[in-house]
Amino acid sequence: MKVISDNKKFIHFGFAILKNILAFYVIVSHCFNYNSTKNKIILFIVKSRRIHVPSFFILSFYFNHNTLISSDIQKKRNRFKRLLIPYLGWPIIIFFFNNILYYSKICGKEFPFKIILIQLIIGERSGLFHFWFLLDLIFITFIFHLIIFFFRNNYLFILNIILLFSYFVQYSNLSRIIINYTIHYNAVSRVNEMIPFAVTGFTLNSLKVLKILENYKINTIIFSLIIYNLVRDYKIFAQFLGVAYHGIKLNVSSVCIIMIVSIFPFKIIKYKYLVDLLKYLTNYSAGIFYLHQVVHFYSKKFFYDIREGNLFGIIIIYFICYVISISGAFIFRNTIIKNLFI
Repeated sequence: MKVISDNKKFIHFGFAILKNILAFYVIVSHCFNYNSTKNKIILFIVKSRRIHVPSFFILSFYFNHNTLISSDIQKKRNRFKRLLIPYLGWPIIIFFFNNILYYSKICGKEFPFKIILIQLIIGERSGLFHFWFLLDLIFITFIFHLIIFFFRNNYLFILNIILLFSYFVQYSNLSRIIINYTIHYNAVSRVNEMIPFAVTGFTLNSLKVLKILENYKINTIIFSLIIYNLVRDYKIFAQFLGVAYHGIKLNVSSVCIIMIVSIFPFKIIKYKYLVDLLKYLTNYSAGIFYLHQVVHFYSKKFFYDIREGNLFGIIIIYFICYVISISGAFIFRNTIIKNLFI
């Protein structure tokens, strides 16, 4: 984590913890059944799940800041390869896997090829709807490259103007018009929601905000907690009905959490094996995003807890996804296919 502090490995550990929690929240968002528990602590935890998309988007553009501004074409190609291979690969793999099981009458449901085509165009379709995230990530990364290329001396200013315009669209009827025009709430209509998260992550790195805050650890934690609770409780920051990530609430909340994680003194944790394990698992957190819907669909037939959608079922999915991701990355470690799992 060369962008932050002398205490690199412990800050890296902080982000490793955060990314593993966010990966868990991805599964919670799509597979948890609120009726499976009345435990208030569990319900409180899962109600904060929506930070996973904003936080992943912010961190993605934070950590890829140097690649975006670099003149190294190879770095840019590698970034797009990392995004395009899973986006193109997994829908095709799932198509063949599902249809083999379906036509063999083992399990599954019919999966017409037109679903794959719709998926690749708009980023969202039954059984693959979570892949809208990757399509938006690819498209917005491309937009960033264009802006940085054409506005080399003031790209940060231009990007933040676009951020403000995105919020204007969200807080006006223009957003509803876009969603209605695109017929379905998908990757196309969600681009406007994701742009502020991307610009925020990029700006945090550009201005070295997290590095500066290291000199004000206690103040940063107190300030972040106050702001987090303000945006959570005041209606002016509330999310819009019918959409997932409109408004500034989730952006501000995610930044508060990221700021706390970035400066928290994780050096107090003495368990080196725990640190190494979480760092290792973080390398495969993307695999959870790619796999969790498929694992959920095919494993609920065999696991009661997954079928019921309770917390233990979510943990089972989490574990299975990691096993598949780590195994797949190891088996195909010397091939391009490895990118499907990391």
